Amino acid sequence: MQTFVPKNIKMNRPKVYDVPHKALRNALSQLSLLAGKTNYSDQQEVKQFYKLGEDVFKMLTIHANDENEVTLAELEERCPGSSQNDLDDHVQIHLAQDKLEKLLSKIYNNSKSGMDTTEDGAEFYLAFSEFHGEYLEHSAAEERVTQPLLWKYFTDEELAAHRGKIMAKIPPRSLLTWFRFIVPAQSSNERIGLLTGLKAMAPPTFFNEAMEVIKQVLTEKEFDLLNQSLS
Repeated sequence: MQTFVPKNIKMNRPKVYDVPHKALRNALSQLSLLAGKTNYSDQQEVKQFYKLGEDVFKMLTIHANDENEVTLAELEERCPGSSQNDLDDHVQIHLAQDKLEKLLSKIYNNSKSGMDTTEDGAEFYLAFSEFHGEYLEHSAAEERVTQPLLWKYFTDEELAAHRGKIMAKIPPRSLLTWFRFIVPAQSSNERIGLLTGLKAMAPPTFFNEAMEVIKQVLTEKEFDLLNQSLS
């Protein structure tokens, strides 16, 4: 992991990793919890576990690709060699994730065939716990090391342009999945800021659909406060 931190970098600038990393920490924690409590001899519970796992792994892949193709690619042009640590981490994460995805599919397919997948479920839980810890360490390194480098080499306007490129690549269906994990992981003010921006830019039908998704993952009090702020 990286250890160099640039000096004299102001910290009150946009934190480009906050939104995706909060979402992923939430998603990974939910999958860890479900992996541990699933009854692997119950087909419906395994199906629920599998669907969450699919969503989480898709999000991890999207995020890694976005970083590789936009954030790190742009940083590499300004500061050659500075992105290599993150790129190397992404390769290792992908290899570990691929093994987990294959095991997840095996569990699901065997369960559909009527098999008790408790043994494989226990292995997934342990392997995922190892993966989860490594991913959290990687995310923290990006926030402590790569983020200051982005502040050093890019203006706020340039960082906003990077974010625009990333957002433009995400299909609407995938964006709704992200909202399930982003919004409940944010503070009230962060939610209001995010959804105010979405309301201003997105078609009303998509915004309304997003709000229905969000309603399912917030408490009644949280959603009422958000709704009132957006009115």
